[in-house]
Amino acid sequence: MPLPIVCGIVDCLIATGLTLMVLSAGDISYHVQYLDATVSQANNYSIISEMIQNGNAFFNTYEYDKAMTTFDQVLKLDSRSVDALNGKGLVLNSLGKYQEAISWFDMALKIDPHSVETLNKKGIALSNLGKYQEAISWFDMALKIDPNFVDALYNKADALGELGSYEEAFIWTEKALAIDTAK
Repeated sequence: MPLPIVCGIVDCLIATGLTLMVLSAGDISYHVQYLDATVSQANNYSIISEMIQNGNAFFNTYEYDKAMTTFDQVLKLDSRSVDALNGKGLVLNSLGKYQEAISWFDMALKIDPHSVETLNKKGIALSNLGKYQEAISWFDMALKIDPNFVDALYNKADALGELGSYEEAFIWTEKALAIDTAK
């Protein structure tokens, strides 16, 4: 080994040894616990992310009981998971429990009031209740945050059509199509 590399390694070992001598046993224990907590948190995030994907897969295959159970399990691990709260809302909406779905979307919006997905989903549930004007206001909130959010554009057009505002519905559908086909 060339002398500069050996000296570099020796210097590093000496610096590490001096650092460890400066740290007391309590300090080392604290840092090890901190590292353990950080790794544990990263593992939890990975597990939660995988569970959300599983819940969504169950939802997409109409296995609503399994989806609901999965989202409940996520909420036991992270009660502030917007994805799990939205997932429960989606399942309830699909089961025709629109008012209950809205309450789950509201919980998600308390955590993340700027979630265009949640704003849109709440609008859908309101549309399902026949509250088209109120639904449009939620689609508009989503569009204020993201003017190119295609789902909200289509949903707004649909609600306008239900209200008999066909020309305006056509305009919003055209906006959505222009963005959708450009992607």
